[in-house]
Amino acid sequence: MIKRIIFLFFCAVGLPTAQVHAQVFLEQAKVSLDVSAGEHRDGSLLVHNTSSSPINIRVYWEDFEYKAPYDGTKNFLPAGTAPGSASQWVTFSPQEFLIPAFGRQKIDYTVTVPSQIEEGHYGVLFFERSIAGKLNDEAVNLVTRIGSLFFIEPANKIKKAALQDIGLKANNITASFVNQGNVVLIPRTTYYVMQGQGLVLLRGETKKLYVPPGVSAPLEIPLKGRFGQGHYTLVVNSDLGDGDAVVKEIGLAVDLSGQLIIENSQD
Repeated sequence: MIKRIIFLFFCAVGLPTAQVHAQVFLEQAKVSLDVSAGEHRDGSLLVHNTSSSPINIRVYWEDFEYKAPYDGTKNFLPAGTAPGSASQWVTFSPQEFLIPAFGRQKIDYTVTVPSQIEEGHYGVLFFERSIAGKLNDEAVNLVTRIGSLFFIEPANKIKKAALQDIGLKANNITASFVNQGNVVLIPRTTYYVMQGQGLVLLRGETKKLYVPPGVSAPLEIPLKGRFGQGHYTLVVNSDLGDGDAVVKEIGLAVDLSGQLIIENSQD
């Protein structure tokens, strides 16, 4: 009988907590560090076994990249292969261990920053378990894993962006969110439409983006309902965190035929 390996990717990285079949629980699914050149930072992660059986865990590092359309979907790559990899900066121990039933295990890590850091560096520490089983009477090896994302960014990071290429698509406003800084940006973008002397007709929030440095991500603002003839102002506010934001005002108008048009846009 041939034994097959089935790999299930239960990696809830980026969420407040992560679980695999409610058996392995990782307390911290994201580590964010603002560091200076030459700095050493120590920390730890805690993994719990919530089942009544012992579990073997293997720990290893991979790089990751956010991929188009930059909605949070990631590419996972071998350690040291992605631009901005932090694999050479992070050491961790232990790399293999057995968690007893209803037990827990602490994993210590050290981040050693080189003499220069000019941009954000990223990766994920994976916790993997492998169990034997059967599928349709065939022997299989079921592999599951969870992970903790590492965001290691310069303390003097540059968080800068712009909304460009403003356009219309089926009465929705389209734009390009351009990351002009040196770290990944995860903006929270809200918007509202005003008429006349500040009367707000519509408020909303766009889907969250995850935008690497130097990348342009598509942004769409749905304008629900119909507006009467006249002039309007759309105000778009992308909160970049840490007090940084991008604000864009876009002049709109509805002509005699009821057609929505863009009059102008300004920062």
